[in-house]
Amino acid sequence: MKSATCFGKASGEPLTEYFLEYDAQAAAEYANQCYGHELVPYECSKCNKWHLSPKKRQTPSKKCNHCTGGDGHLKDSYESKNDAHTRADILLKEHSVNLNVYQCEYGNGWHLTKSHY
Repeated sequence: MKSATCFGKASGEPLTEYFLEYDAQAAAEYANQCYGHELVPYECSKCNKWHLSPKKRQTPSKKCNHCTGGDGHLKDSYESKNDAHTRADILLKEHSVNLNVYQCEYGNGWHLTKSHY
């Protein structure tokens, strides 16, 4: 089923949505086997369904329980410095936003900021 709320970054087309992680994983494996596309499933924070993403774009994150951004929302926390740099590079390329990486002062991984560190 195609999403009414979520769209591909590059194509602008509606994303396929899956209700179960199992179904999304099966679709990712099928795409890899049949078309050579390395896709991984992820749970969307916007619609709470599952979508597929190119593996090279995936930088898993979780919400930090302590740190908030300028908008007052909890910051995303990346497990490794490399994951945070990968996400910053993606955002620079796709949105022309230059972000810096810094380690969470509460030990919850790595964050992104517009400030200079």
